[in-house]
Amino acid sequence: MKDVQASYLVVDWGSTNFRAFAMDNSGNLLDTKEAPLGLLQVKDSKFAETLENLLAAWLVNYESLPIYMAGMIGSLKGWVNVDYAQTPVDSHKLIEKAHSFILPWGPKATILPGVCHNYELDNYDVMRGEEVQLFGVAKLLQVSEFTAILPGTHSKHATYSNGRITAFASFLTGEFYSVLSQHSLLGKGLPTDAPQDKQAFLKGVSDGQTGQLTNRIFLAWTNRLFKNLTEAQIPDYLSGLLIGYELKELPIQFVYLVGGNALCARYQDACKQLGVKSEILSGNECFLAGISDLVAELE
Repeated sequence: MKDVQASYLVVDWGSTNFRAFAMDNSGNLLDTKEAPLGLLQVKDSKFAETLENLLAAWLVNYESLPIYMAGMIGSLKGWVNVDYAQTPVDSHKLIEKAHSFILPWGPKATILPGVCHNYELDNYDVMRGEEVQLFGVAKLLQVSEFTAILPGTHSKHATYSNGRITAFASFLTGEFYSVLSQHSLLGKGLPTDAPQDKQAFLKGVSDGQTGQLTNRIFLAWTNRLFKNLTEAQIPDYLSGLLIGYELKELPIQFVYLVGGNALCARYQDACKQLGVKSEILSGNECFLAGISDLVAELE
């Protein structure tokens, strides 16, 4: 265990991973704890016990530290189902929906809400955790207007205007790729350890610009069948096809890409292929910048 003189803890708890950050009074990062222990791995909804075990193995003084949580931990499948704040959302409107309670070992925990966007009649889109990163982008870059893409299992395209999250859309690109590559006939027998092939990826991006998605996806089979691409190139081609289709109606010519560097780099290659300028920002840095301001406002 570490003796870190933190003032509070931040937890980003998603469906597949757990990340905790020890922070000082000024919002500076002191230490990080990560574990492949997402919500889906927590048995019988024992979130308190799981969290305490993770923290006790990490920090000596965890029992005295308040905790601020964001992400899927506040969802229907999480610890507490915290109501969404509806767009347009600024930081004040977001924290109005925050849910606080006392942990079994003493300190207060606060779970931040996600954001919902009513984009058509009774149709909604939702995010949990990405809203914190968007506020972090605004803080780090000192901007009040921007468009960002947050790649991931469920990629988000978000618009931030006049200090508020005004609109966003989700794309199941990452999840769709996983299903197709691992559980469909298209992915059957393909190598899983082939090096990345940028040329195949960019061909996929280009082929994803026209047609209907379920028809274009069949190209992942026919390009293999007619030996236009090797089996080893098909995973990158399929990735490019899906990302290209996601980006094909992107209405602007500059975006911030927020997330992990490897996946953002793929999106940046796709953007360049489509004539869209982009800049990559660290998802962790944006998250911590955003939540430190939200914590200060909560207090």
